[in-house]
Amino acid sequence: MGTQAAKPLVRTMSAQLTERVRARIVSGAYAPGSALPQDALAAEFGVSKIPVREALLQLRAEGLVDIFAHRGFQVRSVSETEAHEIFRLRLALEPQAIARGAQLAGPIERQSAEAAARELHQALKEGRLEEAGDLNGAFHLALVVPARQRLTAEVLQRLLTLAQRYVRLHLQPTGRASRARREHETLLAAWMAGDAARAEEWARAHVQATYEDLLRVFGTESEA
Repeated sequence: MGTQAAKPLVRTMSAQLTERVRARIVSGAYAPGSALPQDALAAEFGVSKIPVREALLQLRAEGLVDIFAHRGFQVRSVSETEAHEIFRLRLALEPQAIARGAQLAGPIERQSAEAAARELHQALKEGRLEEAGDLNGAFHLALVVPARQRLTAEVLQRLLTLAQRYVRLHLQPTGRASRARREHETLLAAWMAGDAARAEEWARAHVQATYEDLLRVFGTESEA
C-alpha cells in the first residue's frame, strides 16, 4: 500500500521538475550544449535522482535534451537544420490555424489573446528576453483557440516550445523587439476583427520574417 501511494507523488514531482527544467532550457538559463548531471540536478532541486531522470527523459522526448553514452544528458544544441524544420512546419500549419481561430474565437478567447499580447509586449518593452520565448509561444497559441482546435494546438505547442530558444536569438539584435510588437499588433487586430484572410496573411508574414531574421543569424538564406 505504501508503494502504491508513493507512485502518484513520484509522477507529480517528475512533472514539476519537467516544467522547471524546461523553463530553464528555453529561457537560456541552461545553455545549449550544457551538461545536465542527474546528481547535480537532484541536489539543486532537493529530490532523488528518480524524478530527475524521468523529467530528463520527458524533455528528451520533447526534443530539448539529448543523451549520450558516457556523457549523460545535455541540453540540445541549437542548429540551422532544426531551425529550418521548425519554421517550415510552423509556416505549413500555423497561419491556417490562426485564421480558423479568428473565426472560432468567442469573447473569452479574445480576452485571453489580448491578455497574452499585453504580457508579451510588456516583457519585450522591458527587455526581458529570457521570458520572451515562452510568452511569445503563449500568444501565438492563444490565436489558435486551443479549446476549439485541440489536436492542431497540441502539434503547434510542441513546435512553439522548440522554437522558443530560436525566438530569443531572433530578438537579440537592436530593433527586433519593436518590430515584433508592431507585427503582433497588426496580426491581433485582424484576428480580433474575425478577418480570417488577413489574420492568415499577417501570421504567415510574421513567422516568415522571424524565420528569415533567424537564418541571417546562421549566415544563410531561406529556401522557403
